[in-house]
Amino acid sequence: FSKILAFPAMAIEESPVLCMAIVGRDDGLLFFRSFRRSVPPDADDLELQLLLRSSLDQVEAQLQTVAQALRKGEAKNFDAAKADPYLGIVSPALFDVEDCNIYGYVAGTHVKVLAIVRDGACRQRRDEEAILRSLLRQVNLLYIDAASNPFYSRLGKAFASSVTRIVEQHAAAFA
Repeated sequence: FSKILAFPAMAIEESPVLCMAIVGRDDGLLFFRSFRRSVPPDADDLELQLLLRSSLDQVEAQLQTVAQALRKGEAKNFDAAKADPYLGIVSPALFDVEDCNIYGYVAGTHVKVLAIVRDGACRQRRDEEAILRSLLRQVNLLYIDAASNPFYSRLGKAFASSVTRIVEQHAAAFA
């Protein structure tokens, strides 16, 4: 399985962020944008979408762990208003892709913002975590603004260009 998802062209890629996606409460893909040079921006990059789909089980497992802790009373000092929606790396444990990591962010409405990032984009993991926390948060806020618009019908080209701008700003911080 991991041999199918090899990324031979990654060394040529400029952007450390390979793709961004927003996944709805029902795990339906609301938005997907690939930043790989070998794939046109508007194309469906099935390889990356498969990676994202495989991480959804990991996201769900993390959410269930928090819910169980709350039900059992193990999280007595848990404040839902201050809960961190950033999940960190959500790459499946049995998944053997060394070229990239999948990072997740889950809003209170269970809308998930996911990013696939080249492994080793930063020298220090904590720097990478800080950049990705900011990136995912900003894309989530952008989605909230778009979905809160009374004339919202779907995420179109204006939204995609805003996501591209945010990713490019954060990609500069990886250097």
